[in-house]
Amino acid sequence: MIGGGESANPLIFYLFALTGSWLLGCSLWHGGWTIWREQSLLTRLALSFFCLMPLLQCIPLPPAVWHELPGRATSVQTLALVGAAQDWHPITLNFDATFRTFLMSVWLLGLLLAVMRLSTVEWKALFGLLLAMGGVHLLVGMLQVATGGRFLFFDVPNINFLLGLFANKNHSGLFIALLFPIGYIALYGEQGWSRQRLPLAFVGSLVLFATLILTFSRAGLFFGALALAFLLLLSFEGRLGRGGRYAAFAGLGVVALLAVLASTDVATRSLGRFAGLGTDPRWLFWTWSRQLIPVYFPVGSGIGSFVEVFKVQEHLSWVKPTYLNHAHNDYMEQLIEVGIAAPILWLLVLGMVTGPIRSAWRDRGRMQGRMALLGGLMVAMFFLHSAFDYPLRRPGLDVVFVIALAALLRRRSGRKTIA
Repeated sequence: MIGGGESANPLIFYLFALTGSWLLGCSLWHGGWTIWREQSLLTRLALSFFCLMPLLQCIPLPPAVWHELPGRATSVQTLALVGAAQDWHPITLNFDATFRTFLMSVWLLGLLLAVMRLSTVEWKALFGLLLAMGGVHLLVGMLQVATGGRFLFFDVPNINFLLGLFANKNHSGLFIALLFPIGYIALYGEQGWSRQRLPLAFVGSLVLFATLILTFSRAGLFFGALALAFLLLLSFEGRLGRGGRYAAFAGLGVVALLAVLASTDVATRSLGRFAGLGTDPRWLFWTWSRQLIPVYFPVGSGIGSFVEVFKVQEHLSWVKPTYLNHAHNDYMEQLIEVGIAAPILWLLVLGMVTGPIRSAWRDRGRMQGRMALLGGLMVAMFFLHSAFDYPLRRPGLDVVFVIALAALLRRRSGRKTIA
């Protein structure tokens, strides 16, 4: 709620440090350790590996070892100029960013263990809170659009699309798309859709798609359509309790009204961005960035070091008034920053989520299974988006991801839940 991953004011980060450490301690003391032991071995391996990767990159190495690491030749020459070449140095070329990543990884694990202890009623309240935050995001974004971008929390001139609480339209679009499954969990009852909530879901779906168009985010529109299609699939199955088919027909009504909405001038310009996929600058970003993978493989350059290492390898013909902050493909960026550890992490995470997703699909007729399945949908949306952006490098989205992951994994816990 108070900003991104790195604040100019260190006091804010110290505040994060205190609250994150307190949360971790409370999570472990009040049953978190029990929840941890109840998870599968593969889940514990994946989460441990995720937290330990940045820590291992922060351990100082003797100069004889560090000088032999791939991609360090320029750094060695630079350190020699100031007489520090023979000092011990960590693997990472950006210690501050890597160490912050370690702290945030551990705190996010604490959040995961904390929310997994919640009952089903408390889980619905938690998703209701996320839905309320989504409402704030939409309100701020619509004010931005109405004022021509003057209603902002940051200095971005001439912005005429909906950013809301984010500084990137694609992250704004992804968050809005996530509100479809978030709203479903928050509003859907154990006995199905009630007559009071179904109109709210119908109007809410229209509002979400209208605001997705205002983001001008292709990713947001794609994931919004994907989420709606998945929810329609669940509703048409007719196994989700009373009101499922009514919800499906209401969803088809949303699709019909969206077809009308798509003919407006704003929608035409927003949807027209799909025609520019072939000229998207990401193709250039990926061509430039992938050249860094063999330079630092297999140990990597260090988590959070992409900007620094890209500048070293940047050709003069690429230089512009702006700089490249990310590779806009997080899998490629992970290969640059952590090397061989990246595919190991991917395999562990894939194994961690595959079993719970299968179990949730088989149990989708019950509230707990349905909640886990939609948590899996949200996790999949993050993973897909990471192929052409960097959503999991944004702390605000990290919190949503952790809650979605906890909703998926909590079904392995032996705790009883309240219907």
